Amino acid sequence: MTLIDLGDIATGSAAPASFPVNLRRLRRSVLAVLAVAGLLALTASVPARSLVRPLWSTAYRPSDMVVVDGRTVYLNRAGDAGPPAVTAYDLPTGKLRWSTPTSAAVATYDVQPAGSVLLVGIGPVDDTRSAQPSAHATIALDALTGKQLWRSAGEPLASVALGDVLLAETDQYGVTTGLRLVTLRDGREVWGHAIPPAAQWTIVEEDGRPTTIVAVTGTGDATSYRYQDGAVRDRAHIPWNGVYSATMYPAGPYVVVVRTASAQTVATVYRAADLSVLWRSDELIGYVTGCGALICTAGVRGVVGRQPATGTEIWRRNDMNFVWDLGGGRLLLSAAADLASSTTTLVDAATGRTIGRPFGGQQSFTAGAAGTLLLLRETRSPAGRTVMTRLDLADGRQTVLGVLKQIADLDCRGTSGYLLCRRGDTLTVTAVG
Repeated sequence: MTLIDLGDIATGSAAPASFPVNLRRLRRSVLAVLAVAGLLALTASVPARSLVRPLWSTAYRPSDMVVVDGRTVYLNRAGDAGPPAVTAYDLPTGKLRWSTPTSAAVATYDVQPAGSVLLVGIGPVDDTRSAQPSAHATIALDALTGKQLWRSAGEPLASVALGDVLLAETDQYGVTTGLRLVTLRDGREVWGHAIPPAAQWTIVEEDGRPTTIVAVTGTGDATSYRYQDGAVRDRAHIPWNGVYSATMYPAGPYVVVVRTASAQTVATVYRAADLSVLWRSDELIGYVTGCGALICTAGVRGVVGRQPATGTEIWRRNDMNFVWDLGGGRLLLSAAADLASSTTTLVDAATGRTIGRPFGGQQSFTAGAAGTLLLLRETRSPAGRTVMTRLDLADGRQTVLGVLKQIADLDCRGTSGYLLCRRGDTLTVTAVG
């Protein structure tokens, strides 16, 4: 399966998932679904001098996970061929920086860079500071040295700006039963308490800083908590169960609850602080997502950008039916989910205006330098090659960078100046531009 990785591009307000669904795993799953459809077309010719060159490679197993942060590659080996460990490599050279075992008894399942700290999710762990046992735990490592800083129960969500980590304690069924805020570097508890068993929870931010936590039980009893001290702000009962699926996520200072029953999806937007209803979707839609500073509804009647607080229509594209938020005020719109056979358009999130020429047929894309996407397309003649093109998100201009050896399944991710791709049992790092 192809992996789409937005990396450094995703600086806008794309809608995160609600917990206990793991935010990073859910993002990767959603992006991978998009990649199966395929994206974007290549219309330019290959330059005389290639601007891409392989740098280094290392062994890579299907259960491994790779994360890039700045000039460091973190490879999380889950333990199917040895003890679980996290290994750090220098991004430009591949030089080994450090390798730290996480545990011989439990498997690691996620890695989250958080400034000078690396948060590693693992299986159950005993923690006397926790109010109750948790099905998951967190190890905090020094990102520079790999030294363990602290270990605690709960799944982590870090706020680098505030220097803290919110830990969600879950039972064996994935239900969140407690929340604790701890300091990022030393794991010192700021506050913590048990909560009504929550099917999902999410954090609402204002001006880039977390302010409110909203949690909802399986029967729709919702509570909003103040982030800084965990104090209850308000409680309400919201429609939740009795449908095919329900989820919630933040959009600016608001919370969006999306409920799907049969072929109809209804979105309700709430004020996070007091859980009061602001507006509900008033037409048949396929799904709802964040679109920069707006909220987009999408379906058979088109894509509509709406004002989050009122639902007022700001712009409408009746020629499109699907939308993906790239961050940085840019969206991709398409008339069909099968993007390989459909025209795709880069648009401005605030206005819905088309930027550059429409394109279609590209099979994968990943993050490039700030404000760009890297487009990857397998060649037909000659076969066995992958063409890389840079898409400028400011004006939609496409520039062919070079040709690589064929990348199996186009399973790649990027960061500024580099592309990381899986080829069988090998992870290869390539310099771009």
